[in-house]
Amino acid sequence: MAGQFFTKLAKPKASTYNNRINTMLITFGVFGLKCNWFGKLVVSTCYASVICSSSYGEEMEKFYILMGSQAWAEILVLVKNEQTQLRNNSLEWKRISALLESEFIKYAGTEKSILIAKLCNDYIKLVLSGYLEISQSGIMQIESIGFKASLEQSESEALIFSKICNHYEEALNFQSSINTTKFEETSVSNKSHSSFARTDWLIPLFKSEQEEVFYEALKSTYPNFFVYPNVAVNNIFDYEQIKPHLQNSDRDYFLKAIIDFVVYNPSDHTPKFFFEVDSCYHDSAEARIRDNKKNNIFNAAGIKLHRIRLNSDTLMQKYDFMQEIKLVTA
Repeated sequence: MAGQFFTKLAKPKASTYNNRINTMLITFGVFGLKCNWFGKLVVSTCYASVICSSSYGEEMEKFYILMGSQAWAEILVLVKNEQTQLRNNSLEWKRISALLESEFIKYAGTEKSILIAKLCNDYIKLVLSGYLEISQSGIMQIESIGFKASLEQSESEALIFSKICNHYEEALNFQSSINTTKFEETSVSNKSHSSFARTDWLIPLFKSEQEEVFYEALKSTYPNFFVYPNVAVNNIFDYEQIKPHLQNSDRDYFLKAIIDFVVYNPSDHTPKFFFEVDSCYHDSAEARIRDNKKNNIFNAAGIKLHRIRLNSDTLMQKYDFMQEIKLVTA
């Protein structure tokens, strides 16, 4: 029926236009028919275009075929890549832009959000670049559709999309609220870190110069072992296993006792040697009670806690410590 209708259309004499136009095609996206007819036909259910030159005609033909198949990703790519050629006829391009606007908005209302968010983003960028013309209500609708679609994916996607919006109020408010939240978080963070670092509150690893020298002596004596200072006793012994073998007072002290130095076997990371560096500070009654409790814990396990104390000050502390270490662990 459609074919019969088109064959009855009057065809003007070609001689009238021989010097101006060689071929003009009307391309119908819905019917997929091409008719050599010099004229203009407006059909509400079809996409029609008068093609007036071979290069322009090829692009317009491709354009309307894509329109007919609703291939919007390809349509927007074509607009971007061929917009200079397509816009040669400004009046025609205005009509095309209006057609794109209305058809895209219809299409966007039926497609999946993840696809629509991307298409709306691309469409708006073409408008911002001046490649496409659009009405005020059209840009508002596309920004609205794209923002809502991106928000369905995530807030981060919505924030990215909102940055290209200039008209849809909800998108603009969303961007503003996110920026305000970030500013408040940054302000709180900066406030909490605005004071200078209190390095004077930090505690050094060693309590005395003597302990530091002893550590160096241990490292030199056992270069292939791991040496750790200030090791908690409950990190050395299994409390549940040693508990029945301890007095009540020793049990209480077990959980807070610290050993000055422990040498660990590098192959299986088990403790091998245990050292206390004694000094005049260990001569008080209170210190002796603590030392005895430590001794009781190690005696219960049948393991030696080595106590090393240099008899006098010396200029060769490290060497003297090394000699004592070798002597007690021989």
